[in-house]
This record gives sequence, C-alpha cells and structure tokens, in this order.
Amino acid sequence: MQRTGYAAAALKVIFLTTGLALFSACASARLDIIQVGPWFASKNWKDVAMLASREEITHPWGAIAIIHGQKTPARDVPGMERQKLKARKMAAKAGADGLVVAVETDESGFQSGVYREQEVYLSALAVKYITDVSSAPQK
Repeated sequence: MQRTGYAAAALKVIFLTTGLALFSACASARLDIIQVGPWFASKNWKDVAMLASREEITHPWGAIAIIHGQKTPARDVPGMERQKLKARKMAAKAGADGLVVAVETDESGFQSGVYREQEVYLSALAVKYITDVSSAPQK
C-alpha cells in the first residue's frame, strides 16, 4: 500500500533527517583535549602556527594542552586534515601560539597473517610562547 500526501512527505523527511544525522556524526572529527598548563585568552585560529616538530619552535615556550585524535584509516587524508583544522581551532580557543602536530601510526593489534588496514591518529601539543623571560635571576 502506497502512502500519499502528508504522511509520505513526513516519512521521507524523517528518513532523510536520520540519514544526515548519522552521516554527519561519522564524518565529524572527534578530538580529546587535555589541559596541561594555564589557558589564555582565545585568539583567531589562523594565528596559531602549525609546526611539524618541537625543533621548529623559535621562542621559549610552555605546554598548555595535548590534543589526541581518533584513529582513522591511513588512506583517509581529508579526514586527517579535518582533524588538524579542528585541533588548530581548539588550540586557538585555549590561547596557544603554536601547535606541534604529528600523525602517528597505530601499531597495536597487528597479527601475523591477518590483513588489517593501517590506521593513523593525530597527536598534537599546544604551546604558548613565554614573552617575559629574563636570563638573570631576580632578587
């Protein structure tokens, strides 16, 4: 029996809304942020420097947060880029000046003779530059 009129339209809207909600939940980047130092006033996310290693930090600094991403297939480059952008925005909200980002490979659970797609995860360190540094001890 076919549905007609408002009932059919309402049913289509419900299924479409449910499908979109499930899709967007799967597509969103889920990150955890762990506060390890004081947080500062928020800033624009574009002002947070993206760094590949601690050696790229040119100023004295202190860590303010660690950000971990969820495991994703190594082939999901757009998904990892979304996680990096979200991490940068989270760091900006904490007042960070820089974000040291590493994409690491999940090596756990490998078994000999069993194929498993390689997974990677985001690991980032939000840093704040120290602006009031003196090399001489204060009396």
